[in-house]
Amino acid sequence: MSFFTSKYKNFIILICLCVISLILIWSYVPNRDVDVISSIDSINNPVKNALTIFIVPNQIIERGFSYLTGKLVDAGDYIVRLFRKPIEEDEFNSLISSIESLNIQLDEERRKNKELEQIWGLSKGLKEADPAFMFVPARVISVDPTDWFRYVTINKGRNQGINVDMAVITQTMYPPPKPTNTTKFVKGAVVGKVISIQSNSARVQLITDRLSVVAVTIGPQKDLALLRGRPENEDCTIEEVPSTTHDLINQGDPVIVDERSSIFPSGMLVGWIKSIDKGVQFCHIEVQPAFKFSRLNTVLVVLNSGKL
Repeated sequence: MSFFTSKYKNFIILICLCVISLILIWSYVPNRDVDVISSIDSINNPVKNALTIFIVPNQIIERGFSYLTGKLVDAGDYIVRLFRKPIEEDEFNSLISSIESLNIQLDEERRKNKELEQIWGLSKGLKEADPAFMFVPARVISVDPTDWFRYVTINKGRNQGINVDMAVITQTMYPPPKPTNTTKFVKGAVVGKVISIQSNSARVQLITDRLSVVAVTIGPQKDLALLRGRPENEDCTIEEVPSTTHDLINQGDPVIVDERSSIFPSGMLVGWIKSIDKGVQFCHIEVQPAFKFSRLNTVLVVLNSGKL
């Protein structure tokens, strides 16, 4: 007996320690009596304790497995959310970019519609003023960087009835610097003239080109003068105005096309006097064109301006 005891002594001690450990663990497991003990409440004998020894470990393992499974599921959800978050942020940023792009396109369409309304209003006003007006609407499609403020290309040409030396006009883009009750002028603003044509396009020389010359009238007496372009300043000048005239003109006075012009509609606005450098015999006048180059998108080509 002593031999048996000494031989299995360590093993017996290990078994006892395991049983005691399991019982202690079980004593700290919440709701331990709900599923197990309730099922054997009717057994009020030593068998109950024996069954508990075998059932308790199973319950602990089952609870532990359920706990670990739940944690693994939570960890999986966390990992999915972790990887999903950048995707959702990318999708959100992409959506924001799309909305911003659509807003830009919408603003551009609104701008174009506004320009078309203004051109339509200009053409209607010209027709009401003189039914003989004939014109073709066109859009600026090209600007040569080397000829800035000098030339533009429009999307109408020979096939649309465009010819060389036809006047090109647009809506006035600047308000009058001062009231102009004493000077009447045709609605619209002179842009330039056609200098070359293709089948479906034409090149337009702007009045701000240094080679451009327009016959205009200034002052209350409508004195004849020659307006020349100055592209480096995006404006025009009138040189050698006699002293008898410069005493009658002022800053803000309109400059209009002279009736003797063979290209541009008589009486149409060219621009406004922005400065006067008065000399003893002559004065130098700077003129602000009535159109703005950076906003020049839609124009009218007057088919019969020299005959009006």
